[in-house]
Amino acid sequence: MRFLRTAVLLPFLLVIGCSGNGTTAAVETAAPAGERPGAVVVRYVSCGGMTCEGGDSMSVTADGRAVSLRDAELVAVPLPEAELRDLRAGLVESLAGREGTIDRTGGATDQPFAVVTVIDSGGKTHETRLEGTPTPEDAPVVTATERLSKLTARIRSTGTPDVTAPITVTMYEDPSARPIRQATWPEGVTTPIEAGTGGNFGTLTYRGGEATTLRAALGKAGDNVTVTAGGKTVIARWEAVLP
Repeated sequence: MRFLRTAVLLPFLLVIGCSGNGTTAAVETAAPAGERPGAVVVRYVSCGGMTCEGGDSMSVTADGRAVSLRDAELVAVPLPEAELRDLRAGLVESLAGREGTIDRTGGATDQPFAVVTVIDSGGKTHETRLEGTPTPEDAPVVTATERLSKLTARIRSTGTPDVTAPITVTMYEDPSARPIRQATWPEGVTTPIEAGTGGNFGTLTYRGGEATTLRAALGKAGDNVTVTAGGKTVIARWEAVLP
């Protein structure tokens, strides 16, 4: 769906690093001169034809912090400086002459797609979007997506959770839903529905203290829970924000 594809590629938010013992800490890899350490220099999104659920998504910052989502929670792996440098250079080489959209859908809609974005050492952005089934001439781009898919798997399997990351809460009314448990919406925190334009659905991003409060109130990331807010009984779920 075109709307979903666009939504997946909305600008990402920046979050702070984490160490292997579950506490947050700065990644040791130094960002190149002129680059902000938390600036995202590699992004990857891969989605199936109908939905991005279960697809690949990850990003890497200039100081070598590679992050993805595992069970709706942000997890991070620090990349050594040499690995980060090789990753960026390799992706730039793979995308050379193939930037922009490569459409292999044959006019069909809701085809799988992948987007690779990398910022080179000079600050120039390179991005390729491959839609549909690749052809042999797309091999360099496929190599790039496969490399990033493997890195995503590595992050998800070995990454340390970052419990300070911003979160997005989705709230909606659904009489047929079967929530896992009942939760209490924190007093004084605006709900996604209240912040929206009306109706029975809303999504809102929370940071800092509000994010911490909502994590504690709603429980595990990705769980559908029932809450009473604004005189309504609704379903709420949260997931971390990928930078």
